[in-house]
Amino acid sequence: MRRSPFVLALLLAAASAYASPVNMTFINFQSGGWQVGYPYYATVNGTPTDVMCDDWAHGGGPGDFWQANLTNLGTGNISLLRFNQLNNALTLYKEAGWLLLETQVTPQRQWMEMNFAVWHIFDSSTPLNGSVQYWLIAAQLEAQNGFPGVDFSTVGIYTPLNQYDPNLADPQEFMTIVRKQRTVVPEPGTLLLIGSGLVGLIARKRLS
Repeated sequence: MRRSPFVLALLLAAASAYASPVNMTFINFQSGGWQVGYPYYATVNGTPTDVMCDDWAHGGGPGDFWQANLTNLGTGNISLLRFNQLNNALTLYKEAGWLLLETQVTPQRQWMEMNFAVWHIFDSSTPLNGSVQYWLIAAQLEAQNGFPGVDFSTVGIYTPLNQYDPNLADPQEFMTIVRKQRTVVPEPGTLLLIGSGLVGLIARKRLS
């Protein structure tokens, strides 16, 4: 059966949209415990990764192992996320993602309040101590302005496979800053070889 290039492109896009689950192991909190907030330390498929918890209710601790789906917030697809049934859920996740990204330009002494603000976005029972209210308002103002200049493709979210898990002792949902890989531009000679190879394949297909 022959498939058009358009159909093949759709199939490839669908396959890339649903990547295999990743293996996560929670390593530890910062000194001071979970209350200190971001960053928590985990491994993702064996790679050490700094993560921010966005899930106030669920627990878990060092040594926990589970599988999770990775969602890139830049896609706007929140179907696999834990809090996707909340009103304006995508905006809420973008507010949380904005706060995570702001840690890159904010002194670490403020990260605890920023993490509490993220927790409060999804759970109003989270305490509003210190500057938590300030960061909540800042995130809401950014949302009202449409998050100008924010690249949400640099925010990844790890959600346990059982995304609506009622057992509060089970793993939480985590966010991380995705470090983009540098794009390698092929040399002109390499591009010429690739191009000539494609031309040869097309010619061979027409002759067969």
